[in-house]
Amino acid sequence: MLVVSLLAVGFLLLDPFMLERARTLSPHARAFFGAITDVGRSNWILIPTAAVIAFAIVLRRNHLGLRNSAGYGLILSTAGYVFVSVAGAGLVADLLKNVLGRARPKLYDVVGHFDFHFFAFDPDHASIPSGHATNIFAFATVIAILWPRGRLLLYTLAAWIAASRVFVGAHYFTDALLGAVLGIAVPYFVRDRFAARRWLFEYAPDGGYRLRGPRTQAWLGWPEPVRKSQDRTASRKGSRRQPSLAERLRRA
Repeated sequence: MLVVSLLAVGFLLLDPFMLERARTLSPHARAFFGAITDVGRSNWILIPTAAVIAFAIVLRRNHLGLRNSAGYGLILSTAGYVFVSVAGAGLVADLLKNVLGRARPKLYDVVGHFDFHFFAFDPDHASIPSGHATNIFAFATVIAILWPRGRLLLYTLAAWIAASRVFVGAHYFTDALLGAVLGIAVPYFVRDRFAARRWLFEYAPDGGYRLRGPRTQAWLGWPEPVRKSQDRTASRKGSRRQPSLAERLRRA
């Protein structure tokens, strides 16, 4: 409901207001936002993670052994989570912007800010949601899930990148807002799918999610109670897998 309200206020009030502010920016401010805006592109995220996945697959095949297999499996699942989350969010954003067909801010003086050409598949009518905002918020969310202590810093940086799309005149405020919402939602959906298969994540006893492996949690700064709960769960499972001698005799 909050997101819907923000979008409604944005469409009615903030979109034209923010566009006017963007047009009156000083050259220095415009240059600053122009310099940081391309951080929202996905290629610098997807290409390295794809390379890491390929490299880990090759190493996993050539370096046998349980410890090596587990290590490369962790690399694969982590890089895979980053890749699937960012690429998936970007694909959904590209599909939505071409289906919705909202006119870009550069056409504001001609058609206004509420002009939609559904299924336009035209760059001038592909404004909502912002792909850059989607990409950077998806990446920030992925890293925030893996490294909870960095959440505030990550989302602050992502907000600056998303705002730059408005101030360089490429998108309206609501384009960036919807992109941010989409970028946050997709990694959480992917995490749930990974947890269902016990890839990198698993369901916690309290109904939430957690990374698999206390050592990985400790390295990424997860709270100690989460790690202890996993140790207790593992010990309970271990005790179930190894019944006492008396129990084995009774079963026999």
